[in-house]
Amino acid sequence: MPDNINTMPVLAFTADHSDSASRLERAVKASHGLEFSPDPLRPDLLPGSVLPFLRREIPVRFHTRYFGWEMGHADRHEAAKALEVHQETIKRMHGLGEPVVTVHTGLGPAVPVKESHIRDNLSRLVEFAWKKGITVSLENLRLGHGSDPYKILKWARASGAMITMDTGHALGCSMVRDSLITPADMVDLFDSRLYEVHVYGKEDHLGHHPINDIAPLQEMLTRLLQTECKWWTIELQDLHQAMSSRSILERFLGRAVTGTPRDYDPGRPAEQDPEYYERL
Repeated sequence: MPDNINTMPVLAFTADHSDSASRLERAVKASHGLEFSPDPLRPDLLPGSVLPFLRREIPVRFHTRYFGWEMGHADRHEAAKALEVHQETIKRMHGLGEPVVTVHTGLGPAVPVKESHIRDNLSRLVEFAWKKGITVSLENLRLGHGSDPYKILKWARASGAMITMDTGHALGCSMVRDSLITPADMVDLFDSRLYEVHVYGKEDHLGHHPINDIAPLQEMLTRLLQTECKWWTIELQDLHQAMSSRSILERFLGRAVTGTPRDYDPGRPAEQDPEYYERL
């Protein structure tokens, strides 16, 4: 087993440009790390949104959940506009937090795409970001063309992008449901380019669900611990669910990394301290 299994990953929370000030403040108090989703129409607001975290030395990465901006759009003019929107975000990211941004193709399942546009525009974005010292990481999805792990790997290799593995998307994608690949084997497929993980219980038509039982994730997470990827984002908007899921992950990590069920950080897990939620 590789030596790097002895290294604990960062367990980050998420924040979005549309979050209320109170939600952002609670996230500041509760976060070990943060993945922030900017407003595609107001990239100028990005620095002010993340500075409260950076001032408290909370590491920040970025996540362009830009549903209306498909870089692989079949219409080359629409694809070019989407590329420009992503480039503007990267300009505003420069010098803020960790130089990493997760991007997508396929967030709009009804949007027609052209594979050459996906490859070419992702390559342009990677080159644009590289000149600013920023890494672009492509995320696998649960549905549509972005759910095929082999295509995700092909586009990442062709463009020079890294890969963000979403565990909920991996569990729910058609290739896993049809037993063509397992989520754990997907880790091995992505291993050489794996740069970030999104982790939570599962995703369905209702959205993301918290972790209530580690068992469905355990083999996949154990494989992930054997990779060089040490940033795991708990992708849950509800902070109570995020903290409860983090506590379950902390106990799993304690067992997997140290052999004992100790906490990831000193102190009691959040769900053992009901007053913790009220203090945030």
